Amino acid sequence: MTETGAQIVTVRTASGQELAYPWATSVRVDRRGDLRIMQGLRQRAFHPCGEWVSYTVTNLRQADR
Repeated sequence: MTETGAQIVTVRTASGQELAYPWATSVRVDRRGDLRIMQGLRQRAFHPCGEWVSYTVTNLRQADR
């Protein structure tokens, strides 16, 4: 299998800023609404509940079949 793309998580903040995390492997929202962007098992970015409005995940991975 060959990976020819990546997964990108984009977060829109309450101030209207868009932040892209092309290295993200997963996203978690906890009970309080805090957003945690993970790379493997490690948290690499954190947005408190009031700081973010939305997030999108774009999966660009293409595997040979």
